[in-house]
Amino acid sequence: MAEGDTAEQDAENVIRIMVATDNHLGYAEKDAVRGEDSFTAFEEILEMAVAEDVDMILLGGDLFHDAVPSQNAMHKCIELLRRYTFGDKPVSLEILSDQAASFHNAVNQSVNYEDPNLNIAIPVFSIHGNHDDPSGFGRLSSLDLLSTTGLVNYFGRWTDLTKVEISPILIRKGESKLGLYGLSHIHDARLARLFKDYQVVINGPNESDEEWFHLMVVHQNRAENRGFKNYIPEEALPSFLHLVIWGHEHDCRIDPELNALRDFYVSQPGSSVATSLSEGEAKKKHVGLLEIYKTKFHLKPLPLQTVRPFVFDSINLAECVDKLNLGEGDASTKVYNFAKERVEAMIEHAKTMLTDHPKQPKLPLIRLRLLFNEESHMFNTIRFSQMFGTRVANPADVVKFDRLKKFRGKSDKISVDKEAMQRAMEVDNTNRVEQLVDKYFEQANNPLKLMHSKALAEVTYRMVDHSDNDAADDIFGFYSQKAVEHLMEALPDDDSIDEELIKFRLHHSADEMLKALDSSGFKGVGSAAENGESLKIETNASMSTAEEPPSVGAGGARGTRGRGRGRGRTAANTATTRDTTSRSNDTSTNSSGRQQTLLSAVSSGRKTNPNTYVISDDSD
Repeated sequence: MAEGDTAEQDAENVIRIMVATDNHLGYAEKDAVRGEDSFTAFEEILEMAVAEDVDMILLGGDLFHDAVPSQNAMHKCIELLRRYTFGDKPVSLEILSDQAASFHNAVNQSVNYEDPNLNIAIPVFSIHGNHDDPSGFGRLSSLDLLSTTGLVNYFGRWTDLTKVEISPILIRKGESKLGLYGLSHIHDARLARLFKDYQVVINGPNESDEEWFHLMVVHQNRAENRGFKNYIPEEALPSFLHLVIWGHEHDCRIDPELNALRDFYVSQPGSSVATSLSEGEAKKKHVGLLEIYKTKFHLKPLPLQTVRPFVFDSINLAECVDKLNLGEGDASTKVYNFAKERVEAMIEHAKTMLTDHPKQPKLPLIRLRLLFNEESHMFNTIRFSQMFGTRVANPADVVKFDRLKKFRGKSDKISVDKEAMQRAMEVDNTNRVEQLVDKYFEQANNPLKLMHSKALAEVTYRMVDHSDNDAADDIFGFYSQKAVEHLMEALPDDDSIDEELIKFRLHHSADEMLKALDSSGFKGVGSAAENGESLKIETNASMSTAEEPPSVGAGGARGTRGRGRGRGRTAANTATTRDTTSRSNDTSTNSSGRQQTLLSAVSSGRKTNPNTYVISDDSD
């Protein structure tokens, strides 16, 4: 790693920073066992800052667990900050940039150690996270209160959600110059849009970039498994940065990781207290001692000694069927006994994690996650956990069952048929989205298995032209109901369900189904033809012959759905719906289990492979 050997440099030219994120002060503070954990770990961090003789402390957000901390949490935070950061030691950091623009709600609009009424020995710099962001009347954060009292230098606060402009705090110590950039938490989807629209501007210092070390601290989702547009990729940040301190993610990845595309390093210290019983939280907790000399740096991980021991284990019961002989006898009892032995071993392992620090809690956190796909393997987890009530810190949830989720294999993935899409777009007079949908599915290699393309085009028409938010539920629900009725009459075996669904589609034309739909209880805004549209879909022309009179409901006359919500129905329509439901219930009276199986087959559109699974999210 391209780090400088700062140990040999003159101490007067090296900026020393204690780095920590996600302290979550006040987490579980009312718990008789775990209530002091967050404060104990935070105090250890402050003690290490004093022992290491750092120039400043840098916090990456979520100092508090609640946006409005309790009086207890605020009191303990203030008491700890005054005890460890106040003193006669001179601060050797010089601020070169406009302080009024950097420090929000500071009384003198300056860094706290320049306030003549305060005696600061170690200044604390912090952004806010999603747990302590500005909220309520006046849009104030708990950090605003700490800034006003002179305890924390609060920076990186956003005030305009249409554009984010970040200017650095320029700090100098001897020969080293630091540009400190802060991006407090913004909702990830909103921030992703701002990046996409080029509305995030990060300003560098006017002097030569080579003279400055660029350090940025952010509090956003980093993991890609958060979902599309629900995280900020590292590549969105500018390449002139040297190091990024990433907050919000709780699993500890303190060692700097090189982003090859941007040529900067990213360090993720993680939380200092476990706020969920997940696998990431069970990793060893650290903070970092960052030393900067000119454009070189060294980050030394410092393990926390006062963190409560936490052991996490995950077992896939599907892989233990033969080992535990779960196919015979009482599987639940066998899993129960297996889990008991496993938890006993985890408690013994937790004893090896004790550091002999006088303030470290002794009772461990234990979480055994059991992944299952057979409900016969489950047992009462609350009663099980209480067995260890005096030996663990979480006696209510030692064991957690997570169902294994099925997914389609690669061969079953639905992909866009690009050639069919191109042909559909080239058809004359195809200038409406519902026409494009209809033409595409007529020619695609992956045709619809249950519905007709004209039905999907009708869904598109109602949603786009009439803001009918219920159109998809109406039409898909109607198709599902009719398909289940067809299967209940045919009662195919499991291997013939797909074949029978194909027969259902062939025996019921799109014209027939949509006409039945529009004369049933699934009333919407009407088809394109009924509303005088020139939609070139033959089905809609036939739908205009339906004898059902226009319905009027709370949303107004047909075709004028209030705000796109609700469904106007006549008494006759409601009666029709009740009668259909009644017949369906009568059909399934003696075979409710079978109907549920067939309904699952209709909902998925095909039988899934029972041997392929994906593990569910392990967070609590």
